[in-house]
Amino acid sequence: MKTRQEKNKKIRQKITREDRNKKIKKIVKVVSIILIVVTSIITYGMFIGAKIININEYKITNNQIPNSFHGVKVVHISDLLFNSLSSKDLNSLEKKINKLEPDILIFTGDIKRHDYELSKEDLDLLNNFFKKLNSSIKKYAVFGDNDNETFKTIMENSNFEVLTNQVSLLYNKDTTPIQIIGFDTNNLNLELATNNNYYSICIMHNPDYIDNILEKVNCNLALAGDNLGGEIKIPFSKGILNHNKYMMDYYKINNTEFYISNGLGNNYNIRLFNHPSINLYRLTKY
Repeated sequence: MKTRQEKNKKIRQKITREDRNKKIKKIVKVVSIILIVVTSIITYGMFIGAKIININEYKITNNQIPNSFHGVKVVHISDLLFNSLSSKDLNSLEKKINKLEPDILIFTGDIKRHDYELSKEDLDLLNNFFKKLNSSIKKYAVFGDNDNETFKTIMENSNFEVLTNQVSLLYNKDTTPIQIIGFDTNNLNLELATNNNYYSICIMHNPDYIDNILEKVNCNLALAGDNLGGEIKIPFSKGILNHNKYMMDYYKINNTEFYISNGLGNNYNIRLFNHPSINLYRLTKY
């Protein structure tokens, strides 16, 4: 017959085992929840966040805009970063852009990822994509830091004018033009002959060039890309995967309205709280 002490010891051991099992179950449950949350976030970022493209529309009002450009639509795209997008993605993207019926189409560089070599098949896809993009007045492009002479060839084959530290006077059914001023991110030169009497749109790849540019050039509207909005954004903060000085979508710098595209592709196959974007600017006098 067991003594009371032996019975109590056995009971204590049973309670200890039960407590240990409960703790293990709690730990397993917490770890499982964490894994589910992390997996869901990664899945969303890779297959939803990186694929849903936002159309951002902005009204740009300035009395210096000529009457002939009142109501004109400027569509701005950037950072295609080919190799993060498939041919199916390109077809869908082409339809989204053309549906906006651009009057002026602007591409601010980085046609591919920096570590990716374009194959002949890639070149055919890209030539076909950019050729199909419509504009009723003109198409412009500037070099990104990942771009080379192949980029220029694709753009020119697709009827884009590539601006390398150049000024283009753009007319639309009138004798008063606007200026499109394009800067080469790989070889910035600010010694340009511009006319401050004309409404000016400055286009660049790297947004951090804006301070140097505005010291020399008058820009009413400035457009850039490059930082992809940081790709991963913690709510109410800047993106965390890129570290430009200018990381937000919009800045007002003195009299310059400065917009930065989130881009279309990605560097790390993930987007979180930060979708790719196409920007549409409607130019109005009032």
